Amino acid sequence: MKQTLILFMQDEPGVLNRISSLVRRRNFNIDSIVAGRTELKGITRMTLVVNEPDKAKRKNIYNNLKRLVDVYDVVDATDEDCHIREHALVKISINHDGKKDIDQLVAKGNCKILDDDPHAMILELSGNEKIVEENIKTLKKFKVLELLRSGKMAMVSGNQEKNKPVLTRSEP
Repeated sequence: MKQTLILFMQDEPGVLNRISSLVRRRNFNIDSIVAGRTELKGITRMTLVVNEPDKAKRKNIYNNLKRLVDVYDVVDATDEDCHIREHALVKISINHDGKKDIDQLVAKGNCKILDDDPHAMILELSGNEKIVEENIKTLKKFKVLELLRSGKMAMVSGNQEKNKPVLTRSEP
C-alpha cells in the first residue's frame, strides 16, 4: 500500500539528503518525491509517497521522519480526504493528421499545448495519476520524443486542526 506523507522542513542544504537517507536505511521504496517552497519564508514542503504494505512499518517511518531535526512536522495524508495531483511534460512528433486527437485531449481539460512547432509539440498534462496515465497512453500512438513527470503533490482537504502542521523548529 502506498503511504502519502506531507513534510514541512527547514529550507536549508542537506535536508533532502537526511530524509532520503533515513528512508533508505529503513529499506522503503520511494514511489514519488516532490519538494518546493511554501507561503512561509524558510519552510519547504515535501510530498513523499512510499510503497509499504506493513502498517507498523508505515507508522515507524512517520515517527522517524518527525524526529529529524530539520523537519518541523509530518502529516500522514494516506487515509485523509486529500487531493493528489501529478504533472507531466510530453514532447511528441506530430503530423497534421494527429492534430484532431490532440485537440480532443485539450478539450477534456487535463492537457495544454505549450509549444506547437511544425515537427514537434510539447504538451502539459495534469490531474490525478489515472488521468495522467491515460493521457500518456493516448499520446503513445505518436512518437514520444521526451517525457517528464513531476511526481505526486498532495494537499489535505478542509481546515481541520489535526491536519495543520505544527511549525516549531526543533533543536539538536
